[in-house]
Amino acid sequence: MIKRNITANIVGRAWGFISVYLFVPLYLHMLGAEAYGLVGFYSTLLGVMAFADMGFSATLNREMARLSASANAAQERRDLLRTYELSYLVICCVIAVALWLGAPLITEHWLQASTLRSDDITLAIRLMGVAIAFQLPSGLYIGGLMGLQQQVRANFLQIAWSAYRGFGTLLVLWLFSPTIVTFAIWQLVANAIYCITVRHGLWHALRTDGVRAVGFFRKQVFHNTWRYASGMAGMALLSILLTQIDKLTVSKMLSLEMLGFYTLAGTLASVPLILASPIASAIFPRFTELVARNETEQLIALYHRTCQFVAIVTVPGCLVVALFSQDVIYLWTGSAASAQAAALAASLLLGGQVLQALTVVPYYLALAHGNIRLNLQVGMVSVVVVTPMMIYLVLHHGLAGAGLSWLIMNLCTMPPYMYFLHRNFLPGQFGRWFRESLALPVLASLPCLMLGYWCLSTIDGRWLRLLLIAVTAVLSIGCSALCAPDIRRWLANTRFARRLQY
Repeated sequence: MIKRNITANIVGRAWGFISVYLFVPLYLHMLGAEAYGLVGFYSTLLGVMAFADMGFSATLNREMARLSASANAAQERRDLLRTYELSYLVICCVIAVALWLGAPLITEHWLQASTLRSDDITLAIRLMGVAIAFQLPSGLYIGGLMGLQQQVRANFLQIAWSAYRGFGTLLVLWLFSPTIVTFAIWQLVANAIYCITVRHGLWHALRTDGVRAVGFFRKQVFHNTWRYASGMAGMALLSILLTQIDKLTVSKMLSLEMLGFYTLAGTLASVPLILASPIASAIFPRFTELVARNETEQLIALYHRTCQFVAIVTVPGCLVVALFSQDVIYLWTGSAASAQAAALAASLLLGGQVLQALTVVPYYLALAHGNIRLNLQVGMVSVVVVTPMMIYLVLHHGLAGAGLSWLIMNLCTMPPYMYFLHRNFLPGQFGRWFRESLALPVLASLPCLMLGYWCLSTIDGRWLRLLLIAVTAVLSIGCSALCAPDIRRWLANTRFARRLQY
């Protein structure tokens, strides 16, 4: 079950990864840098408005996983879902109305446009607000499917929606007009269809003996889950502040065109979390189960194996991309101007995101214990520190300043966070985690990185440079895999390895 769920999550994220890097250069080409900056602002709005989730999605995931262990909890799961989705409906209506009414103020007093008409920006923001109101509940339903360990169904729905939305956007921009308003209209349509479809998928999964699932709104649900949900809401708010403060600062202090370049850098820098998150989310229900059964030895073994796997798939390859970011962006977009403007910010953001990705599995371990106090404490300190630093560095160093502040924040908060997290939940395991999931993957990839950097300085030609970057990444990942003890043992026990022994 775990292998199938991890595979489904990796396939889903792989498509998300491919689709983003397929569509972004086309959006940039069809809309232009300034309009693409507004697309980036839409992503920022979506991230900011995610605070409205109030911890519901994470709580639904956890409760669905917990209640799945009970044969008599079918109706309780339905009531939980009905209560949460009705609450979500009210919240999303408020968001849609607030963004519709506030769009003119955002256009006039926040964004800095030079070529886009104010009326078009206002209308686009209004449509984006409604699109966001449709997209947010989808996360709730996906969380429910994940908690039921139906990652295959969840990822199929996400892949279908991503393809439908992405290719549909290109089609309507080509058939009608390549404007930001056309883009926003299609986002609204695609999100509405997705929300209806994924809702049906979750309710269908809650049927018993083919009978239609019916749930009821119950206040008792909030009484039973408020502590965990409120903690998750606090974590969500802090996460939003940390992940969106850079984009909000750039959108306010710099032009929409610069926001477009920063969005490009941020998209490239999202690779580590795109790779790490599906692995951790697939393991989370198993973590919860092992914690509930107090099976510490199995939990430790699964935890280290997962951490090492995440380190291998994120650290080496992403360090390669960070080192060669200008080449990668140029090869990706075909725009030398975009590559030059976004490269340094992308490298700095990638460094911070790699560190962030290494904390994803430990973060889910804390959630499995139902304890998020440490996460809240670290998040609050980070917000207090990063906000003034972000404003100062963006003011004096532009896009690179935003990336630098993110890297500094992660460098300062990650070591103490990981130390105290292990001390609280897996005492005595911090040293092993540091050695096997951080030090070894990084050190093993350094020789390949240095060799690749030296070779690249001697090679001209766009595709030859791409080939060298790819080879460097593969070699770095291979060296890291061989240096990770659990992964090395797994590789030695594969059928292919056993055949080589004969």
